[in-house]
Amino acid sequence: MRKITYIKLSHAEANNRIWRFLIEKYKFVKQRNKPLAYLWLIVAFIGFGFVAVFSWFAYLTVFFQDIRFTPHYLRTVIRHNQMTIVQANSYLNAQMLKYKTSLSHGHFSLKEQSSIEATFDLLYKEFSLPENSDEQIISHIDEVKQIVIEGNTEIKAVSAYTNRKSIEEQKELERKERLEAEQAKRISSANNRNKGRMLNSFESDLSDEQLNTLTKCCNAIPIFNRDIELYELKEILACSHTKPLQLDVNKHLALLFDQLSKQKLICKTWMSVAERGKCFLSKQEKFIVSKDLSSALSAASTIKWEVETDINKWVKTIVEQK
Repeated sequence: MRKITYIKLSHAEANNRIWRFLIEKYKFVKQRNKPLAYLWLIVAFIGFGFVAVFSWFAYLTVFFQDIRFTPHYLRTVIRHNQMTIVQANSYLNAQMLKYKTSLSHGHFSLKEQSSIEATFDLLYKEFSLPENSDEQIISHIDEVKQIVIEGNTEIKAVSAYTNRKSIEEQKELERKERLEAEQAKRISSANNRNKGRMLNSFESDLSDEQLNTLTKCCNAIPIFNRDIELYELKEILACSHTKPLQLDVNKHLALLFDQLSKQKLICKTWMSVAERGKCFLSKQEKFIVSKDLSSALSAASTIKWEVETDINKWVKTIVEQK
């Protein structure tokens, strides 16, 4: 109970006692002398008003006192909440536990301890429980056991739910972090594809489906002197290959990679990346440098019309798969 509630209840209780006393005196005086009784009633009204005001200020001092274990406070809580004998004993047990806890911290003097313990003895007698038979005691023990079992079951269920929720939240956090990392990587890769210098890869923005289509394109044109596998193309674009690919016709590769660059699927500086990564060999088995690729692209207009058309179709298909 909050202190302000206790003060209001105590103030009302005290005022009611005073008022009943004044009315009883009024009735007693009225039986003997009516005029005197009416005069008494006027004086009583005035006096009661002063007493009510002063008693209110007096009760305000309770704000600065520890009243938790006083007899009047404990009785007020029990009566205000209309507790049964069993509820009152449960309440007293809870308060006794709080008192013992505070006592272990050294919050009370010996005099205060004696007073508080006498208060609890008094109230336990006032709200004493009826004696139970052995059968009732056994019944209560069984009820307590059942409550404990049910409580343990609920605790296990809550624990399992908490663990599951924690795992789900951890997975969601990891998923968000992974998505953020992938997004940052895509943004960085997009910037590199557009303006990157001295890159160590082609900054490929091709999905697995697009890479599969590009592999088929390289084999169908053909771009290299042999059919290649998907993993080989991935390694070349990431510049993680251990063996370069030999070109069939330089102009075919130059036109294909130029189209991919214009679609922002690989970096604009793909020629210098190819040279730096030593990705391709000529028919003479010499490493292709950016100068070779630039010359090949300049001569792309001499590519057969059928080949050029096929390359453009393959690139269109790849773009549509985005």
